[in-house]
Amino acid sequence: MPGQPVNLLKRIVRNFIKTVTFDGTTWGDVGTDTIATVTGRVLLTHMSVYCTTSLTSSGGTLELGSPDNTPSLIALTTASDIDSADFWRDATPEVDVVGATTDMLIAANITLTTATAIVSAGVLEFVFLWLPISSDGNLA
Repeated sequence: MPGQPVNLLKRIVRNFIKTVTFDGTTWGDVGTDTIATVTGRVLLTHMSVYCTTSLTSSGGTLELGSPDNTPSLIALTTASDIDSADFWRDATPEVDVVGATTDMLIAANITLTTATAIVSAGVLEFVFLWLPISSDGNLA
């Protein structure tokens, strides 16, 4: 709006990166773990989940979302289908180049749910590019 001060810092895209190493106890035990804590509201402009070491599990599944909607970001996927050099963005992980997951409104923590059986090994790198859309919007 004319005459309104513009807060340019709110327009700068921020990034958050978290690497998860599955060991079947701290990460990969059956249950839900927090990948990122969200306060207020944020716009997730881009998301990438990349596998650097193939996941190992005897029937375990993973999904990415929020506490109230566990598959809201990535649908239920067989963990052992996520191999090194795969991007995980849906139930069918893909190698090398895939379309980016973009433009999602988030107002709850981002959680990783492990179901059915443990994930005993493997590494995933989560990258989120985001903007705050409320005065207290933050992703950490």
